[in-house]
Amino acid sequence: MIARHDLAVRVIARSELSPTCFRLELVTGEPISAVPGQFGMLACGDGHDPLLRRAFSLAGVRPHEDGTIVEMLIKEVGRGTSLLRKLPLGATLRLLAPLGNGFTLDDGGGGRLALVAGGIGLPPVLFAAERLASRSVPFDFYLGAATAAELLEVGRCGAAVEAVGGELVLATDDGSRGEVGYVTAVLARRLESGRRYLRALACGPTPMLAALGRVAHAQSLEAELSLEEPMACGVGVCLGCVVELDDGRFVPTCKEGPVFPLARLAARWRS
Repeated sequence: MIARHDLAVRVIARSELSPTCFRLELVTGEPISAVPGQFGMLACGDGHDPLLRRAFSLAGVRPHEDGTIVEMLIKEVGRGTSLLRKLPLGATLRLLAPLGNGFTLDDGGGGRLALVAGGIGLPPVLFAAERLASRSVPFDFYLGAATAAELLEVGRCGAAVEAVGGELVLATDDGSRGEVGYVTAVLARRLESGRRYLRALACGPTPMLAALGRVAHAQSLEAELSLEEPMACGVGVCLGCVVELDDGRFVPTCKEGPVFPLARLAARWRS
């Protein structure tokens, strides 16, 4: 695991992505590195209200002349994320990162990967796509959302896929863009028609991940799921994000995950 740091960060860019989602770019003076799938605990202001930091997957980490830029894609769902959406450029925050474990990005010497993202589950999958593209590892990208307005960063996803000769597959629940229905059903149809992948990497709402687990299990497809569990501390102390494993143990998602091989999770994720 990459060592975590409690970083002083400064807001250098913020942009709107959809009616509910926005991009935040933070710069820190420290050189850091991260694996796609890892996350950070971000304070919502420079004081103690709100007291708890919020957990966000990393959407990208890249070197900068002043240190390192950390990118996050955030959905406004409550007071903390509302405050982050209104922060002025130059605002200073604290970020504990990188935390947790990430995706397995190698292709094992051959084979195409399937990247699957649902809604605001996109950030770690986009990070993985751009990292894979830089390494010329082939993959297809399945991007789903409730409506066309909530399909985020389609251009960036497409550019990453194009770099490796893959396919970008869009799906919306209401059929307003791409194929109609859940993105997991779209993946299932392709697997049933004979498309093969070495491994699936996925993040999204829990029902989506459970559906993907069932599809992967039925098709004997190896999969890694980045779980979206509520996290208060990010370091395995509060035990608010425990998940059951196949051996019956309960472990904190923030410390043992958030990325888990499907085979390591309890049977309910596969049936």
